[in-house]
Amino acid sequence: MKSEIEKLDSIHPDLISAFLTNGDCDGIPQDVKLFLQQLQWSAEIFEHERNITRAAKKLKLRINAEQRIKIEERTCMARIYQAINYFQVDCNVPIKVWESNFANKYEDLAKLCALNRDYKGMKSCYDAALECRRRSSEIAEADRDLGVLFLISPELSPEELGFSKKSLKDIAAKHNQGFYVTLIDSLPIEQKEKKRLLRDADIQDAEIVEEIPND
Repeated sequence: MKSEIEKLDSIHPDLISAFLTNGDCDGIPQDVKLFLQQLQWSAEIFEHERNITRAAKKLKLRINAEQRIKIEERTCMARIYQAINYFQVDCNVPIKVWESNFANKYEDLAKLCALNRDYKGMKSCYDAALECRRRSSEIAEADRDLGVLFLISPELSPEELGFSKKSLKDIAAKHNQGFYVTLIDSLPIEQKEKKRLLRDADIQDAEIVEEIPND
């Protein structure tokens, strides 16, 4: 006997797409419609409620209210995991959401530890949950701070982006001048002679040479 997922996989994707878009499709059996609708609700709930336990409770209420079907909470949890795998929800979940999801699970474990009076384990779980939430918050803040926009277009010139245009000849001349400034500055002669040599070499930076105190 085929499982519900196997029945769903045997249906043409166009029919499934039509059902998810319009809410109904004549080419899908009624039992598969109910299952597919439950998966759709599971994905919608999980998008906003990352805690599986709480999401399962919400799904149970919705199935009972809209489909008039009594379903166990454990089955609802299975539906959510099936929806995650079927719609490939995990592939699009950012790391900050996973951190929040783990924090929720650690908090659930902490509650179980409290019921069993394992207070040491409870503290460890709460500490782990706190660390997950801290990392999630740091990632969220880093995402908000990423305001860099890169524009790549052949129609944009460097000048339009605020860059100044300089010829390779000017760049090479400036490099050579820097070499000669260093060379002249290292000569064992008086400062006024150094300035004279710089002017004779037609180097514009002659006036910025620092005064070297005489020993």
